[in-house]
Amino acid sequence: MPNVFVMGFIGCGNLGDEAILAGTLQSLRECGVARPVVFSWSPQQTAQAHSTQSLPVLAGMRGLRDFATHLHRGDLFIMGGGSLLQDGHRRIVPFWLSRALVAKLRGCTVVYHAQGVGPLHTSLARALMRIIVPWTADAFTVRDTLSRELLLAIPNVHLVADPALLLAALEVEKCPGRVVVALRNTKHDAELARLVDCLKLFSAAAEVQYVFLPMHIPDDVEVCTQVAALTGGTVYEGPFEVQYVRKLLASAELVVAMRLHAAILATGVATPSVGLSYDPKVLSFYAELGLPEYVLPWHGEFDANLCSVLLTKAYRSRLELAEQTKKQASLLRDRAQNSIPIAVAKWRSRGDENSQG
Repeated sequence: MPNVFVMGFIGCGNLGDEAILAGTLQSLRECGVARPVVFSWSPQQTAQAHSTQSLPVLAGMRGLRDFATHLHRGDLFIMGGGSLLQDGHRRIVPFWLSRALVAKLRGCTVVYHAQGVGPLHTSLARALMRIIVPWTADAFTVRDTLSRELLLAIPNVHLVADPALLLAALEVEKCPGRVVVALRNTKHDAELARLVDCLKLFSAAAEVQYVFLPMHIPDDVEVCTQVAALTGGTVYEGPFEVQYVRKLLASAELVVAMRLHAAILATGVATPSVGLSYDPKVLSFYAELGLPEYVLPWHGEFDANLCSVLLTKAYRSRLELAEQTKKQASLLRDRAQNSIPIAVAKWRSRGDENSQG
């Protein structure tokens, strides 16, 4: 019997990728796929957290050979979602495209799912994308318009939205004055010092209490602890599971999101947010949300006073902004619901063709 395999950046301590997986599995089950199999860097943890079968991701050529042994003709291989196809490190794009290539050679239906594509700085990454993706992709869905624009040469790219938005809305009582701040580890000490100044200005003006949320464990713990100590905030200590983090975000009156999925998960629970754009994907999400004025640049251009003014504006208009966020989240959720049905329909149609052949 054919299997459905899912592979993303799973089991690596990143709550954003875990939320993507949770939304993806939910959608698969709604499409009648009862027992998908997930490749993970921490398979036991993934199996327990997501109630699914999980297989290990191994390193090097041994890992590629092991990956191939699990795949058979007629299977569905879903790669994503998330920012897999970007070259922040030179090995990232070859790693993922080699998996897609092996899956295709093994006779699988290959679907690139809810991808956030780019940046693609190197000629190698761009060449691999140009050559391998059109040959391997039975379907390709992207989570934002910017990603689709990077793939204009590839036919039949579908615009969807991030699968984390598929998780159910929550009714959680707000904690007055709570502002959740999700930072990532950064080498830009000058910007970080200016952010501390901004948060001090804002808390003095609005009398808020900060809860710092590490979205990637352990990478974000140090910076969250450091900034919390300087601003009188506390650091969230767990549980580091998607459902608990969503409840924390739902209890906040505002979220300050350097981590993309802090903004996405906040949107899913109708909590307004202000983004700090360390990466184009953060800008892209706020554009998709229809709130591009609520994101600030990070690298070299971050201004503490401007940030404080924007946080104050967002906080004072938080009720109206929450309603606007809720409406936009509904539109994005409708888009997100299309991705897995596209994948499953393509897989089943290929299965019908093979059975008739």
